[in-house]
Amino acid sequence: MASQLQQFFEFLISKVKEKEELQNNVLKWVGPFHGKVLQVVTPDHGAQYIVVYKHAPWMKLFDGVYPSPDVIYKANSETLLGIFTGEVNFKDTMKDGRLIVIGNANESDPLANLILLAMTGAI
Repeated sequence: MASQLQQFFEFLISKVKEKEELQNNVLKWVGPFHGKVLQVVTPDHGAQYIVVYKHAPWMKLFDGVYPSPDVIYKANSETLLGIFTGEVNFKDTMKDGRLIVIGNANESDPLANLILLAMTGAI
């Protein structure tokens, strides 16, 4: 059975695949690069990473560790899900140690914007 975090990623990926507005957001985010790689590591579900492409399939979720992701988020699934859904403050979790961010934390803003667009468009 998939975790709630994995279900959330699958929801986000499906929204990006079906909505041109979200695809344009991804294109802006990726810019001149071929893509972005976001690694998520949780003690309860291990390592997963999302590859964000500048063309279809747009986003894809993989199990395992990517050798050099743009950013790594380390936290428990509940904390990450709370951050991604806007229920938990990103900066507070970094300050109190619930979240460790390694690499380019600036990738968090375009990710948050993409999630917000996907969630508000889903209502």
